[in-house]
Amino acid sequence: MKQILIVNICHIKDYILELSFDDDCVKQFDFTQLITFKGISEPLSNIDYFKTAEIINGGRSFGWDNGYDCCADWIRYFAKDLKNEWKDIDDSFGLKQRIKLAKRNMKDSLKMAVC
Repeated sequence: MKQILIVNICHIKDYILELSFDDDCVKQFDFTQLITFKGISEPLSNIDYFKTAEIINGGRSFGWDNGYDCCADWIRYFAKDLKNEWKDIDDSFGLKQRIKLAKRNMKDSLKMAVC
């Protein structure tokens, strides 16, 4: 199975990052939908620091110099796909709802694979 790699990361606005992957997928992720900026993620509440996100681990993740990082597979799966992967879900459908739906879809796929 081919590993997914992040090839570009760009700050869009506020706490939204756009990530491009080596399979031509482009996704945007709004951190305010998931983190509370406490503990290790607290420095990210400073927008200037948030903008310093960079690709690490050879493209397998991205993060900040304080040690907070995110896996390429995770962000590729759960972030909003700019190429219409979530076409049946409008923008009001939050990240937590997408994660729940994705987990359900993944379970359904595994059940089908076993048959």
